Amino acid sequence: MHYTLKQLKYLDAAARHRSITGAADEFNISPSSIAAAINAMEHEISGTVFVRHPSKGVTPTRYGQGFLRHVHDILEQHSQFEKSLGGVSDRLEGHIRLGCFAPLAPIMLPVVLKSISIRYPTVSIDIAEGDTAEISSMITNGELDLAMGYDQGFATNARFSPLFDAPPHVALNSEHALAGRAMVALEELQDDPLVLLNLEVTRDYILGLFKARGLDPTIVHRSRSSDMVRALVASGLGYAIFNVRPLKKQTYVVGDIVRIPLKSRHETPTFGFLYRDEKKLTRVETALIETCQQLNLDGRFKPLLVAT
Repeated sequence: MHYTLKQLKYLDAAARHRSITGAADEFNISPSSIAAAINAMEHEISGTVFVRHPSKGVTPTRYGQGFLRHVHDILEQHSQFEKSLGGVSDRLEGHIRLGCFAPLAPIMLPVVLKSISIRYPTVSIDIAEGDTAEISSMITNGELDLAMGYDQGFATNARFSPLFDAPPHVALNSEHALAGRAMVALEELQDDPLVLLNLEVTRDYILGLFKARGLDPTIVHRSRSSDMVRALVASGLGYAIFNVRPLKKQTYVVGDIVRIPLKSRHETPTFGFLYRDEKKLTRVETALIETCQQLNLDGRFKPLLVAT
């Protein structure tokens, strides 16, 4: 099979951007050059790597997903090979496709990426957000190198590297009758309206907390947006269950929120990194994980948790 490294880079860029135009912009070339590289490679392998959607970009075929995983691995190996020719250096360069559980992305990633930009200014990171199923699928299909999320609901062929445990707490309107309590039991909330974060694994986890105690919560609102759930709680329309909170105090159009730990022991998820089980981590990926581990040791994530 005949191919060039440039062709592989063009295919990898098209996969990351889900767009021929986006890939062309990255290399400052014409879209026709990217399209020609894709066509040449598909002819060479007698297979279809991308489905073209007029005016809507490209998506990898099932065959293409596996093929692009190999392309990405080859480019990573080539990058490491080039570095080895220049001798060992502390300068770290590279690219990471990073996924994150959507409700936590705006809370976690600014801290993480700021630290990475200071330590490794030549490392670039593409970010994808999604619910647990979406992130898990993208890891399995090789569309992401690493993902950050909870250790629940992920594919069995994925490996998990833990960072910290995140026990559940209740978010209440600041004028709620229980707002001044040091701790609250789920039984005390049984008859109150619940605003449910309606992402599949999250929903099952929250309802499982009640089920484990023989309780059946009264759900009044459901939303896939954690921002919307918090806003509804602040306005007094119900309470919510979360595992982490924003690092900075938020303001709301109506009302305010207090966060109170739950009484008794409850199932507690662990937050950390996910990647394919067979994957060998690159130096850049290892550096990202180690940076987060150091941030955790330095207590940077501690304000995310509601202390019991």
